[in-house]
Amino acid sequence: MKLILPFVFVLTLSVGSFYCQDKDADALQLYTNGLEEYNGQNYEDAIDLYTKAIIINPSFAEAYFQRGCAKHYSDNYEGAIEDFNTSISLQPRNELFYKQRASSKTMLKDYDGAISDCDQAISLKEDYDKAYALRGILKIEMGEKSGCNDLEKAGEYGYHNAPIFLKKYCVK
Repeated sequence: MKLILPFVFVLTLSVGSFYCQDKDADALQLYTNGLEEYNGQNYEDAIDLYTKAIIINPSFAEAYFQRGCAKHYSDNYEGAIEDFNTSISLQPRNELFYKQRASSKTMLKDYDGAISDCDQAISLKEDYDKAYALRGILKIEMGEKSGCNDLEKAGEYGYHNAPIFLKKYCVK
């Protein structure tokens, strides 16, 4: 009996481990299929696939993030923000999650919240050109000329549309 009990324990751990690996593989496959739908601009189908991946693996930060992106492009900005919030809670050091949440907040005219998210994204990645660009445009929209400095930084860090925005908003 003493020899059988450790064997059963090891067997249980092994089966459990394979089961978890199978579940993770299933979640990853659903996520990958979701990316294909997303890239084809089939956002509702992508949302369904990401949701299924999340059900299998509730700590799959990238699935929440991609579902948030699909919701954003489906004009469900509140839902996108909820998913970005979850992805941020799971991976708080991912600058892209903050910048995308800033984009959804911008669509809801929460400019202060969007600027705060851009600040956080930039604090995580100092040369994040798109976060500088968005923050610059938002500041300008709010009447702050310091937004031009952000647009200049965005250009320095490689944001290809920076000259267009600088000319539109900052050159007199």
